[in-house]
Amino acid sequence: MAKRKDTKGSSKDSKSDKPVDSLGIKIFKAILWPFRMLFVVLSWIVKVIILGVEWLIGLFFKTAKKIKKHESSKERSEHYVPFNVVKSLNGSFEKFEDTLSKKDSTIGIILGARGSGKSAVGMKLLENLHALNSRKSYAMGFKTTEMPAWITLIDDISQIENNSYVLIDEGGILFSARKGFSDANQLLSELLLIARHKDLSIMFISQNSANLEINAIRQADYLILKPSSLLQKDFERKKIKEIYDEASSDFDKLKNINGLTYIYSDAFKGFVTNPLPTFWTTKISKSYSGKKE
Repeated sequence: MAKRKDTKGSSKDSKSDKPVDSLGIKIFKAILWPFRMLFVVLSWIVKVIILGVEWLIGLFFKTAKKIKKHESSKERSEHYVPFNVVKSLNGSFEKFEDTLSKKDSTIGIILGARGSGKSAVGMKLLENLHALNSRKSYAMGFKTTEMPAWITLIDDISQIENNSYVLIDEGGILFSARKGFSDANQLLSELLLIARHKDLSIMFISQNSANLEINAIRQADYLILKPSSLLQKDFERKKIKEIYDEASSDFDKLKNINGLTYIYSDAFKGFVTNPLPTFWTTKISKSYSGKKE
C-alpha cells in the first residue's frame, strides 16, 4: 500500500526564501547610492577627458608634422631653382644633379674668364644640392658677411666635417695665402687625399686649368666651363682646350644668353643657364677685388 506524501512539511513560504534587509542596511544603502552614482559619473568624466587629451595630442603631432612638411617644401621652393637646359648634347641634367646629390664624393672643377660668373654657378649649384639633401656646406676663399647661415666659411681644410659639400675659390685662397698654400695644387693635393675618405664633394673654382696639375684634372668627375677670355684657351691644359674647342661653336651661337654654362660629365654634356643664388650680392663675387697684395 503506497504511502501518502505529507505535503504540509514540503510546502514553504516563498517569502521566507529572500533574506530580509534590516532597517540599518537599508539606510546604509540609501546613503551609499548617491556616492556610487557619483563614482560612476566621475569615471565616465575621467574617461572622456583621457580620450579627449589623447585626441588633442594626436591632432597636435599630426598638425606639427604637416607644418614641418610645409616649411620644408617652402624652404625648397624658395631656395631650389632648377638650371635651365639650353642645349643637351648627351645625357640629362637631372641625372647629373641626382649624381651630385646622392654620390658620397665627387670632384668638380669650375673654369672661366674673370667675371664670367664662376662664383655664381658654384654657389647656385651648392644651394640646390643643399636644398635636396641638407648636407653640410663649406666655402673657402670667400670673404664676406653676405653668406647664408647654412654655409660655413673656413680658412683651413681641417675644419671640414665628413659628408659635406665644399666650394673653394682659388683666387681667394691665393690672395690671402691661407695656411701657407702657395699654389692651388698644394691645396688640391691635400683635398683629394681626404675627399674619398671623408665623403667630401668638392667644387674648385679656377680661372685657368694651366694652374692645376694634370693629376688633379684626371680625378675630376665633372667640369663646369664658363666662357673663356680671348687668349685663355691657348693656355689651358690640352684636354681642357680640346673640350673648349668642341664647345666653341655653340659658345659663339649662344653667347648672347645670360649665365651660359657648359657642363661636361658622364651623366650630362650640354649648355645650361644658371639662376643666381637667392642670397647673391655683388659683394660675394668681388670679395677680393680692388685689393692690393
